[in-house]
Amino acid sequence: MIFTFGKSIFKHCIIGQLEGFSQKLFVNEPTLKHVTKHRQKSSNATEAGGQLFGTINDDKVCVVKATGPYSGDQRARHSYRSNPIAAQHAIDKLSQRGLLYLGEWHTHAEDQPSASSFDDNTMHRIIENSRLNSNSLLMLIVGRSSNIDGLAIWNISKTSVYQWQLEILKK
Repeated sequence: MIFTFGKSIFKHCIIGQLEGFSQKLFVNEPTLKHVTKHRQKSSNATEAGGQLFGTINDDKVCVVKATGPYSGDQRARHSYRSNPIAAQHAIDKLSQRGLLYLGEWHTHAEDQPSASSFDDNTMHRIIENSRLNSNSLLMLIVGRSSNIDGLAIWNISKTSVYQWQLEILKK
């Protein structure tokens, strides 16, 4: 399935590039709005998160939907775990609509987010224990900064972790 961006769908998106790879990453505006509305702005805000969905082809990975947070998630100031039943329900529902499960997103209580060893271990555990449609997953972390520096996305496979270089694409 090839996904194309229509001018009327959104005004801004994030594009990403991995050094040494030709495939590009696109994250649409509705997805960005969904994940960034959960930024940990206050000193007592807990982490929030969910799943990422979209399409993949040889040229691009398109993230077009984010779900979560869910009732029953485990949320603390510096940790997050999705309700596994709600997450699987979202994966099944969106799969029926033709969208692939692409990975996970969550917030961090830092301006410019960085992945923790817990984040890396969680993603590797998901890769090891899941039937996936690709050889890697995305991990998007939303920090407190409201500009592009407040977002970070990694590509994680069984053997490697790469961080996407992000920029805003204005339409």
